[in-house]
Amino acid sequence: MRVIGIDPGLSATGYGIVESTGINTYASIAYGTIRTSSKKDIASRLFNIYKDLRGVMEAYAPDVSGIESVFVGKDPKNHLRIGEARGAILVALKEHGIDVYEFSPLQVKKAITGYGAAEKAQVRFMVSRLLDIRSAMNEHVADALAIALSALNQCALEQRYGQYDRVTSR
Repeated sequence: MRVIGIDPGLSATGYGIVESTGINTYASIAYGTIRTSSKKDIASRLFNIYKDLRGVMEAYAPDVSGIESVFVGKDPKNHLRIGEARGAILVALKEHGIDVYEFSPLQVKKAITGYGAAEKAQVRFMVSRLLDIRSAMNEHVADALAIALSALNQCALEQRYGQYDRVTSR
């Protein structure tokens, strides 16, 4: 099974493609960051995210996706922009018929490190260990790969126990 994990953002959207290679073994297929210019209008930036993500999905054909859920923190305007980016991402995923699993940052941290209040560095360390990635990765890529691993584990649980919690389905 091939999964795309997405860390949504207006300036930088991280993505990571992960595949299961056996029981509790994984391979990183591709990862990167979709960047948009703050000099462009919001609609152009959202279209750029949508268009670039479509290209990634066409190139790697994921079966399922995972995306970070929206939460409101200290800067509501920033979280509104993340919500807009999520909208563009969800449309691209739905257009390709890809099921979407949604995870809170706490759920991802707990799934990857075993501790819901883990630091970003701990998540990055575990992602690099689980996927045997030795090169540096930015926080958006690390988060996207962690989300992909969380979705992959959720799929394995569904196959075993038959439960699911998706944002969308086919």
